[in-house]
Amino acid sequence: MKFRFKIQAIFCVLFLLLVQCKEDDASIFRAYVEGKITYSDAKFLEDPIHLVKDKKIIAETFPKESGSFVLAGPYDKGTYKFQLKNFRIRSFSTDTQGCKISSDSLSIEIPDGVTYIIFNDITLK
Repeated sequence: MKFRFKIQAIFCVLFLLLVQCKEDDASIFRAYVEGKITYSDAKFLEDPIHLVKDKKIIAETFPKESGSFVLAGPYDKGTYKFQLKNFRIRSFSTDTQGCKISSDSLSIEIPDGVTYIIFNDITLK
Protein backbone atom coordinates (compact mmCIF):
# COMPACT_ATOMS: atom_id res chain seq x y z
CA MET A 1 0.00 0.00 0.00
CA LYS A 2 2.82 2.43 0.88
CA PHE A 3 4.54 1.62 -2.41
CA ARG A 4 1.36 2.42 -4.37
CA PHE A 5 0.99 5.73 -2.52
CA LYS A 6 4.61 6.67 -3.32
CA ILE A 7 4.10 5.89 -7.01
CA GLN A 8 0.92 8.00 -7.09
CA ALA A 9 2.70 10.86 -5.34
CA ILE A 10 5.56 10.74 -7.87
CA PHE A 11 3.10 10.79 -10.78
CA CYS A 12 1.26 13.74 -9.23
CA VAL A 13 4.49 15.70 -8.82
CA LEU A 14 5.56 14.91 -12.41
CA PHE A 15 2.14 15.92 -13.69
CA LEU A 16 2.27 19.24 -11.84
CA LEU A 17 5.75 19.93 -13.23
CA LEU A 18 4.55 19.30 -16.77
CA VAL A 19 1.47 21.50 -16.51
CA GLN A 20 2.83 24.33 -14.44
CA CYS A 21 1.27 27.74 -14.93
CA LYS A 22 2.22 29.54 -18.12
CA GLU A 23 3.09 33.21 -18.33
CA ASP A 24 -0.01 35.37 -18.51
CA ASP A 25 -1.16 35.43 -22.14
CA ALA A 26 -1.91 39.14 -21.85
CA SER A 27 1.82 39.87 -21.64
CA ILE A 28 2.69 37.84 -24.77
CA PHE A 29 2.69 39.91 -27.95
CA ARG A 30 2.70 38.85 -31.59
CA ALA A 31 4.41 40.49 -34.51
CA TYR A 32 1.94 40.58 -37.40
CA VAL A 33 3.13 41.53 -40.89
CA GLU A 34 1.11 41.39 -44.08
CA GLY A 35 1.48 42.79 -47.56
CA LYS A 36 2.08 42.24 -51.22
CA ILE A 37 5.32 41.65 -53.10
CA THR A 38 5.79 42.72 -56.70
CA TYR A 39 8.13 40.40 -58.58
CA SER A 40 9.09 39.53 -62.14
CA ASP A 41 10.69 36.14 -61.49
CA ALA A 42 8.23 33.36 -60.57
CA LYS A 43 11.08 31.55 -58.76
CA PHE A 44 10.39 33.98 -55.95
CA LEU A 45 7.33 31.91 -55.03
CA GLU A 46 9.55 28.89 -54.25
CA ASP A 47 11.43 30.53 -51.36
CA PRO A 48 9.95 31.14 -47.92
CA ILE A 49 9.79 34.59 -46.38
CA HIS A 50 10.55 35.09 -42.69
CA LEU A 51 10.20 37.31 -39.68
CA VAL A 52 13.53 37.23 -37.86
CA LYS A 53 14.31 38.42 -34.32
CA ASP A 54 17.82 38.14 -32.88
CA LYS A 55 18.87 35.88 -35.79
CA LYS A 56 16.03 33.44 -35.02
CA ILE A 57 13.10 32.79 -37.34
CA ILE A 58 9.87 33.63 -35.51
CA ALA A 59 7.55 33.17 -38.50
CA GLU A 60 7.73 31.63 -41.97
CA THR A 61 5.40 31.45 -44.94
CA PHE A 62 5.38 31.23 -48.71
CA PRO A 63 3.78 34.05 -50.72
CA LYS A 64 0.65 33.32 -52.70
CA GLU A 65 0.74 33.50 -56.51
CA SER A 66 -0.55 37.07 -56.26
CA GLY A 67 2.49 37.98 -54.12
CA SER A 68 0.41 38.52 -50.98
CA PHE A 69 1.53 37.14 -47.63
CA VAL A 70 0.72 37.12 -43.92
CA LEU A 71 3.25 36.38 -41.18
CA ALA A 72 2.77 36.27 -37.40
CA GLY A 73 5.14 35.22 -34.66
CA PRO A 74 6.03 35.80 -31.00
CA TYR A 75 7.41 39.22 -30.15
CA ASP A 76 8.43 40.84 -26.88
CA LYS A 77 10.55 43.91 -27.65
CA GLY A 78 13.28 45.21 -29.92
CA THR A 79 13.68 45.42 -33.66
CA TYR A 80 12.94 42.54 -35.99
CA LYS A 81 13.16 41.93 -39.73
CA PHE A 82 10.97 40.93 -42.65
CA GLN A 83 13.50 38.80 -44.52
CA LEU A 84 13.85 37.21 -47.94
CA LYS A 85 16.23 34.40 -48.68
CA ASN A 86 17.60 35.02 -52.18
CA PHE A 87 15.91 38.12 -53.58
CA ARG A 88 16.87 41.72 -52.95
CA ILE A 89 14.39 44.46 -52.09
CA ARG A 90 14.34 47.53 -54.31
CA SER A 91 11.67 49.52 -52.48
CA PHE A 92 8.63 49.25 -50.23
CA SER A 93 5.69 51.34 -49.10
CA THR A 94 3.94 51.35 -45.73
CA ASP A 95 2.24 53.84 -43.43
CA THR A 96 4.43 52.68 -40.52
CA GLN A 97 7.29 55.06 -39.74
CA GLY A 98 10.86 53.94 -39.09
CA CYS A 99 11.14 50.90 -41.37
CA LYS A 100 14.21 50.70 -43.59
CA ILE A 101 15.86 48.35 -46.06
CA SER A 102 18.92 46.58 -44.62
CA SER A 103 22.37 47.19 -46.07
CA ASP A 104 22.32 43.83 -47.92
CA SER A 105 18.80 44.58 -49.32
CA LEU A 106 17.56 41.14 -48.22
CA SER A 107 15.36 42.44 -45.42
CA ILE A 108 13.30 45.31 -44.08
CA GLU A 109 14.12 46.33 -40.54
CA ILE A 110 11.05 46.98 -38.39
CA PRO A 111 11.52 49.27 -35.37
CA ASP A 112 11.02 48.43 -31.71
CA GLY A 113 7.41 48.50 -30.56
CA VAL A 114 5.78 47.90 -33.95
CA THR A 115 3.64 44.79 -33.61
CA TYR A 116 1.38 45.26 -36.64
CA ILE A 117 2.45 46.43 -40.08
CA ILE A 118 1.02 46.35 -43.59
CA PHE A 119 3.35 46.67 -46.56
CA ASN A 120 1.29 48.11 -49.41
CA ASP A 121 3.95 47.01 -51.87
CA ILE A 122 7.43 45.50 -51.71
CA THR A 123 9.24 45.65 -55.04
CA LEU A 124 12.11 43.26 -55.72
CA LYS A 125 15.21 43.95 -57.80
